[in-house]
Amino acid sequence: MNARSFLLATLVIVAVCSCDPLTGTGSGTPPDPKQYLKVDAQSKTAIVTLIAGYPATDYQFNYDGYGNGSLVLTVPVGWQVTVQCANHSTVPNSCAVVASKSDTQPAQAGWTTPDPTRGLDPGQSASFAFTPQATGTYRIASLVPGSEASGMWLDLEVVPSGTPALTAPGS
Repeated sequence: MNARSFLLATLVIVAVCSCDPLTGTGSGTPPDPKQYLKVDAQSKTAIVTLIAGYPATDYQFNYDGYGNGSLVLTVPVGWQVTVQCANHSTVPNSCAVVASKSDTQPAQAGWTTPDPTRGLDPGQSASFAFTPQATGTYRIASLVPGSEASGMWLDLEVVPSGTPALTAPGS
């Protein structure tokens, strides 16, 4: 097989491959965000998994494949939320609850992964828990300089009642 035939065969295989975007291969189509939220209504707890740089070969400044606020986490007042932050990108990233896009510190102490301005190195993960006590609009963002400005954030809406939800309304 000559080089041209080999290249053509490789391109055909790549084009028809049903690959896994979690590993950084495939189309990069964001998955259903509901799969990243586990809710226990009886104990009023929720666990949200945020994968930074999903998938690794696409635009890396996102959580679970969604960037620039296109992902929305809705949480009722008084629910305990655990954020599991995994960095699948090639650069450091963090997860922190902030009040606005200009904030460089978490909204409250402990509402962040360790050392949020340094971030988690590629392949690292960390978690934190928070319990909002008042309604309001926040963000979960990477506080590594330049990350949030590049789209590394999602909306966090704290509502009076209901059940937590993770949605992508504009997708």
